[in-house]
Amino acid sequence: MPFLQHLEELRQVLFHAALGCVAGALGGWWLAPVVLENLIHRTVGSAIVLSPMEAFNERVKLTLLLGLMIAAPYVFYRIWNFIVPGLFKRERRWVLPMAMGSMVLFAAGVAGAYFYVVPLIVEVLTGFMTPSMSAQIRVEALLGMTYGMALACGIVCQLPLVLMMLTAVGLVTPRGLLKQWRFALVGAFVVTAAITPGDVVTAQIVLAVPMTLLYFLSVGLSWLVARRRGRAEEAGGNADA
Repeated sequence: MPFLQHLEELRQVLFHAALGCVAGALGGWWLAPVVLENLIHRTVGSAIVLSPMEAFNERVKLTLLLGLMIAAPYVFYRIWNFIVPGLFKRERRWVLPMAMGSMVLFAAGVAGAYFYVVPLIVEVLTGFMTPSMSAQIRVEALLGMTYGMALACGIVCQLPLVLMMLTAVGLVTPRGLLKQWRFALVGAFVVTAAITPGDVVTAQIVLAVPMTLLYFLSVGLSWLVARRRGRAEEAGGNADA
């Protein structure tokens, strides 16, 4: 295909992806108040706004993020159809599962932050209040913390995929990962300390436990990949012999 024809096809892909994001944003505009009300109800109970534009601005931000999440499968489908003709058959076999797995793991991390991490942190932080204190949480602050936690948890949930990929290319081994479990445990506490607002030891401990379990789950998946890689190398050696 000529270079200019590739550019024209890319322009169509980007145009259709933009249309998909617009359609997703329309759905996000309707869904945003439902999500916001549910988040407030499960965390702080009630929230305040300090300017006439704050409620509108936060709804627009939430709408854009929800729209992007709704449109993500279609956007990925369009991009995949554009790049797949240029991939070898072997590359198609591992690129698609990795991309799909990454999307699923990121979505799981976002869901975990929304349903578990943010309510947990708010509950822990509220426990430091005395009877004479009255909480007045801004919508902007609550959503800002939620966005940060969702992004952090989504990135952390990529750990199984990263370790499986490193095992597949031979950079790490399951035995080596198990030997480094102490460093992984310390790293889990360091990461949770970084993503947890404030000096909240209880929240760090509670969050570090799922991250540690995720590490050992990643080691198990790494073992499966190493076992399959070993069988493939053995079969290749027998064929050469």
